Amino acid sequence: MVKLSKLLGWALVLSGIGVLLLDRRTNAELPLLVGLFTVFVTSEKNQDERSLQLKSSSAYIALVLGYAIKLISTNLYEHHLLGFGLSDINYFLILVFGMAIILFYARLYLSAR
Repeated sequence: MVKLSKLLGWALVLSGIGVLLLDRRTNAELPLLVGLFTVFVTSEKNQDERSLQLKSSSAYIALVLGYAIKLISTNLYEHHLLGFGLSDINYFLILVFGMAIILFYARLYLSAR
């Protein structure tokens, strides 16, 4: 069941990227957001205390970095130095979940040696 949930999450991420790039309608980012959320919350095959600790600390680090990026990008947008603003909550969540997944898997596999 874990493998099916992970595959479904990654399928939603890949299709969500395509939808986000090709469709400019409101809420076009939802498949990507749901996919990233599914991949992040699905447990690992061999979930232990270490992987749980890595996952929670990765989420914390991603939230702090995501908020810093949001503050910087908003400031740059207000001063007309950046062409877009990170004002929609869904894009902020995509940023946070994407960074949390990257941080988690990087820390999980690089520290396993």
